[in-house]
Amino acid sequence: MLHVMTNLEKWNSLPKYYQAVLANAAAHANITMSARYDQVNPPALKRLVATGTQLRPFSNEIMEASLKATNELWAEISAKNANFKKVIEAMQAYRNDQYLWWQVAEFTNDNFMIRSRPKG
Repeated sequence: MLHVMTNLEKWNSLPKYYQAVLANAAAHANITMSARYDQVNPPALKRLVATGTQLRPFSNEIMEASLKATNELWAEISAKNANFKKVIEAMQAYRNDQYLWWQVAEFTNDNFMIRSRPKG
C-alpha cells in the first residue's frame, strides 16, 4: 500500500495512471532490493569467514534487551506522535501475522534445509 507512506490527500489527487506508475515503481524497487540483498550477502559472508572472522549469534539476553529498548522507544514516540503510533501498530500487527505464517510455512522447511545441507 504505497499510499500509507505518502500524503493520502496528494495520493488521491493523482490520476490513476500515475498512482499505478508509482505503485509499480515502488514494487520494483522492493523486489530489486530484496533480490540484491539475498544475492550479495552469502558471498560477502564467505569472504569474511575466509579471512578469519568468527561468526557468533547475539545471546538471548542481548536480543531481549534490544527488543525491550525498541519497544520502549516506540512507546515513547507513539505517545507524542499519532501518525507514528498508527504506522507502528499496523506494522506490528502485520509482522505478528507474518511470523505466524512464516513459522508454519517457511521456518520448518528452512530449518530442515539448513540441517540437511552438506557441511564444509
